[in-house]
This record gives sequence, C-alpha cells and structure tokens, in this order.
Amino acid sequence: MMKTRASTYRTVADLPPQTASALLQFGLALADTKHRMGQRLSEWVNGAPALEAAVAMSAMTQDELGHARALFAMLRDFPGSPPELRTETDLDRSIYFCPEMLEARWDSWTDVIACVALLDQAMTVVFEAAGGSTFTPFSQRAAKVLQEERFHRIFGEAWLARLGGANAGSHDRLQNSLARFWMVSTTWFGPADDPVAARLVEDGVLSAGPEGLRKAWLERVEPAIQRLGLLLQASEPDWARWEADRRQVRDG
Repeated sequence: MMKTRASTYRTVADLPPQTASALLQFGLALADTKHRMGQRLSEWVNGAPALEAAVAMSAMTQDELGHARALFAMLRDFPGSPPELRTETDLDRSIYFCPEMLEARWDSWTDVIACVALLDQAMTVVFEAAGGSTFTPFSQRAAKVLQEERFHRIFGEAWLARLGGANAGSHDRLQNSLARFWMVSTTWFGPADDPVAARLVEDGVLSAGPEGLRKAWLERVEPAIQRLGLLLQASEPDWARWEADRRQVRDG
C-alpha cells in the first residue's frame, strides 16, 4: 500500500517519530549556525570599514540572532531536545551544532563578506525549501526569515563588488576568504545520501535534498562572484569525514 504524506503537521506530536528526530538534528544545526553567524557579525559592529557597514552589521546581527531564537522556540518540545533549550537558558549550552569555523572571531572584513555572500545565502536556500513545509511551525518561521534575508543578499553582493574591484591585494584577500567559506557552505547541505535530509524530503518538511539545495545555491551565488573574476573552489569534499551533527566535513 502506498504511503500517503500528511498535508500538514501542526505540532511536533503530529510528526512521525523518525521525522521528528531528523528535524531536531537538522533544526539544531540550522539554528546554531544562525546563532553563531549572528555572534560573529556582532563583533564587527564597531570594526566595519564604513559607517553604513557598521549599521548593517547591527541590523544583520539582530536578524540572525532572532532567526536562531525562533528556531530554538520551535524545537523546545521535540523529544530529545537539549534540556537547556528553554526561554532563559537556550544560549547556555556547552555544545553547539554548527561548523567550527563559526566558533572563533574572524580577523578579516573579507571573511565577513564571504560569510554573508556564501554561508548566509546557503541558509536562505534552506529556508526557501522550508517555505512550503508540511510542518506548519517551520513554514511560518521560514516566511519571516526570508523577508529579512533579502537585504543580506543585497549587502553581500554590493561588498563583493566593492572589494573585488578595489585593488589586487583586496581581490586576493577576498578570493582567499571565498575559498574558505565555499567549503563550509557547500558541505553544510550534506552528502547526496544524507539520511536526515532524505527523511525530511520524504515527509515534505523540506522541498529539496542536498543536491537540489546545493544546485539552487550555486545558481544564486556564482554569477556575482564570476563577474568579478573570482572563483569558487572546485574540489569535491571528502564525505568520509562528514559530521552530521555539525553539518560539516571535519578538517584533517
């Protein structure tokens, strides 16, 4: 007998247990990645190279932290969620499920722009795939996130053009930062056979799996980068070192 997908899941109690488990793992990585991006951007509110960029860092920090808190609230009642994931303590955990590159301060403004242009856009592609999610709380949050992310893309592309066309030194520094964040961003989607993503796609929580998400992301970010004579890394990630909880390929 063919399995019939539910049209909507309004609460976590409505989700099949395997889907709830997959969404908890995926959602924690998404929320923690957003949270850590917000922290890193906040460190440049007083360090941005121009006043308008400092104002943008403040606004984007609030956006990213707000997106994270909205996801934390969605995940609190999931079976197996971290016990600290409560209103007053959800930022007090000892373990965060995000790429390790987000755990330490960035020393270069080009790293900030590479993150906004690549990793932040990767997260936006994920939220677009959740826009019609069968899990209603996820689709509702995705709609709000996508409204706020439009400015992030405009800001990232404007600064890519500014730095990429400034001088040879700026161009080279930006190229190095893009190479670092390309790997973090493209691997966040996971390998083609990622069982967590497969479960979420099967139940309609996401509209696309890793390969579809990666394709949509590349189609979005490549044109602006290639127009400046910049390159995205072409090497294939070593999926044997894939860490599903952090959604990263481990270094070394």
